[in-house]
Amino acid sequence: MITANGTGLRAIIGTVPALVFYAVYFWRVFKNNPGNRVVECGTITVAVFLAMVPLSKLGDIPDWVWAPWIILLLLLCFSTLFFVGQRAYRAIRRRKSA
Repeated sequence: MITANGTGLRAIIGTVPALVFYAVYFWRVFKNNPGNRVVECGTITVAVFLAMVPLSKLGDIPDWVWAPWIILLLLLCFSTLFFVGQRAYRAIRRRKSA
């Protein structure tokens, strides 16, 4: 909720350049690594987490919004870890066969 004295509006306007910077940065990382599932999934995970930060500062978030967001973040974290493990397994397997 925006307060009457405009501090909330100033805070929102102050975060817009940071949001644009992170959006462009994550987009470039995402597009420069096609097919790299670790980078793609990790970038999405970090973006979802950074989107949670302003939501948590709003205060009273309904459970029907917060719970799926947490579940999404956990699934993204575990899928990123899965892809890291998969990559490590393949590297170890290649090293043993070479």
